[in-house]
Amino acid sequence: MTHTDAPRKPLVQWMQSGDPDLVPILLGDARSTAASYFGMTTRDEMCALTPEMVVQCCRETGMHLHRGLGAPTHADVIAFLEDIELTVREEHDTDGTVQRITTIMTPVGVLSETFVTPVDRPSCWVDHLVKSDADLLALTFLIERMAQASQDDPRVREYIVSQLQAEAGKWPASTLLYIVLGVPTFAITSNWYMDPTLAFYLLLDHPAEMERIFEAYEQTNAVWMDCAAAAGADATLGAINGLELYSPEIYRRYFVPQARKLHASAHAHGMLGWVHTCGQMGRLIVMGVYDDMAVDVLESLSSPPLGDVADLHGARARLGSCLVTRGAVNVDYFYTKDLNSMRAETRRVLAGTRGWKHMIGDTNDSFPPYPRENILILVDEVRKSGRMLAYAG
Repeated sequence: MTHTDAPRKPLVQWMQSGDPDLVPILLGDARSTAASYFGMTTRDEMCALTPEMVVQCCRETGMHLHRGLGAPTHADVIAFLEDIELTVREEHDTDGTVQRITTIMTPVGVLSETFVTPVDRPSCWVDHLVKSDADLLALTFLIERMAQASQDDPRVREYIVSQLQAEAGKWPASTLLYIVLGVPTFAITSNWYMDPTLAFYLLLDHPAEMERIFEAYEQTNAVWMDCAAAAGADATLGAINGLELYSPEIYRRYFVPQARKLHASAHAHGMLGWVHTCGQMGRLIVMGVYDDMAVDVLESLSSPPLGDVADLHGARARLGSCLVTRGAVNVDYFYTKDLNSMRAETRRVLAGTRGWKHMIGDTNDSFPPYPRENILILVDEVRKSGRMLAYAG
């Protein structure tokens, strides 16, 4: 890696110059992991979880800690705009399900979405801000005003930095901190603004309009990267679905150049470029996509049936030693009652990634929290291997 000016935090230091035979344990969601460790299995119980409890979980198990500082969105900017109005209301069903209805009023149209949080299942969108090409004009106005205000109004930068710094202040100085920044095409087309199926039609039928939106979003990302660096972030982390959703051509045309530019900005700020790709990423590895994106940290190497990285050793060898990987233990193993299969899978991943820097963990964060015993089996197997890089926070 080339980020010699990055903070020398233990996990960052290992990524840059540590022993590749050592294995940190890093799960996708430290809060959910700690909730599992302390027996908090519901959202209500998790409200009592503190940063100190998360750190205690890491110290007692040896698992490493990384924390997101946040994911700035249009909602953080609209408060500073006089020509756009945002309203949010919540509806509570008798079974405890919460529906959050968001409405954005612009001078050229109204956007609305419904986001549902069940009691004991993952949250999801019922409908999205953009429902047809008729909403493109309002979306364009929203994203371009977001970009303009982020660049021109110092209050926006001050607010974003203060929010990120407030989160950073909750965690030990040794914690690897990241900001969630998505490449424009993925951010716009992957549920945050529209259903991915609709996005494919819009990319085909309205490429000029969509690319105009992407350009404005990229301008906003540049500002938010500055804010992240000012708040002490060590990395930018963004998700991009694999070939189960997007085509190789969309990767070549949009994702690769956008990610390369995003990561170049991260590097200029002394930060790492981190990409999450779950699902079908095997062909992307062979295509050299992640080399072209200048990725420093890549997750999640899902094996079938959740992903298509069947030959973990071969995939890791193709990725080479210029980047660090994370994950490779499919989420379903963390929920299985067959604990022997969890042990076997952990050993398979340890063997398949040996020789390259790999942080073992889950392939995606999920809800509800994993059963505690499944997490502890992963820890036990890594510890028994004699290769565990223990938490040093």
